[in-house]
Amino acid sequence: MSYVATVSPATRRPLAADAGGHASHEPAAKTHQASADRIHHASLDRIDRASTDVTLQGPEDDDATGQEIDLRQLRHHTKNTLQRILGLIADAPGLCDTPQGEKIAQELEYRICLSATISNALFGLTGAPGSMAERLRQLAGAVVDMMRDADQIIRVGVSVRGCCPAKLRDAVVRTTHELIGNAVKHGMKGRSSGRIAVRLVSNGDCTTLTVIDNGWGFVGTPRPGEGLALARGFAARHGGSLVMDGDDGTVATLELPH
Repeated sequence: MSYVATVSPATRRPLAADAGGHASHEPAAKTHQASADRIHHASLDRIDRASTDVTLQGPEDDDATGQEIDLRQLRHHTKNTLQRILGLIADAPGLCDTPQGEKIAQELEYRICLSATISNALFGLTGAPGSMAERLRQLAGAVVDMMRDADQIIRVGVSVRGCCPAKLRDAVVRTTHELIGNAVKHGMKGRSSGRIAVRLVSNGDCTTLTVIDNGWGFVGTPRPGEGLALARGFAARHGGSLVMDGDDGTVATLELPH
């Protein structure tokens, strides 16, 4: 399965306009507030759709049931917290009375939704995690859009082959998060455009994750940082390895034995 998306300024939500794409002739404050209300409700709907109730197991598995209840409560709490923050933004007096204020409100809500998407892909904080392809696709797009500059255009592609063992999935997703973050933050710094490819292949005895970008690359060894240290830690936890090559852009390869 493969996925390609372009993350660019065009993905930002537009300011208020009528159905024909023209500026409304309603009073400015009323128009901006109506637009803010629509954006606010759309944001709440996205978080609601991301929240999935967990079906509880029977009484024969008390430990599993207890863990699922804990996760269900954590997701419920996280969803409510994010919805409350979005509500405070929408209700802030005067914030949406001007185009500039409305743009700030949109940006705040958009980034909160991106953070929720990333948290779901990593930990399932407001909804149960989906398939590996879905998790990597959502994660890649959200991380790039969260970290890129406003005027950058970055294409990101995700391909998945084989079945990653369940015990390795979290390590793969969390390593992907750190490697894509580094690609945008360091590899694409100061560049107007770029490409990132995420490839996951699982065969009989090994799962290999490769994250490739066409950014600046590096000479010698990559600069140590928290993200890279975390990625190496995920590899070590499962007896695997992480190799970095910076000769032509950056190629990061994670190998995890089954």
